[in-house]
Amino acid sequence: MEALHGVSSGKFDIKSPADKFFTSFTDDIDRTFDIISKEKITESVGWEKRTVTLNMCGNLVSDSYSTFKATITVTPKEDETDGSQVAWTVEYEKIRHDIGVPVWIIDILINYLKETDEYLCM
Repeated sequence: MEALHGVSSGKFDIKSPADKFFTSFTDDIDRTFDIISKEKITESVGWEKRTVTLNMCGNLVSDSYSTFKATITVTPKEDETDGSQVAWTVEYEKIRHDIGVPVWIIDILINYLKETDEYLCM
């Protein structure tokens, strides 16, 4: 039987400077995900390490998951002219064993992050 609790994580490179990307991302995040989560989702923002933790509940999330928490960290590359790296970790707890991994929510989050980078690089 599949476990109820799960963790998924990954990294990808972006072209934007870390500070610019992090500021843009955190300024818009609650408004962007209001269709998925009915409550404010930003749990904590760490400006020094450019880390944000999102805790989603309500609407589409709570139909399948009792917990859905995402942590995103933006780190400048050593040569800041080369952009930055985004690392993400998602922890979730399904309400039943027959519910799958929340790939669709993770995909929305990653696509949003990549679109933010594209917008900032225009």
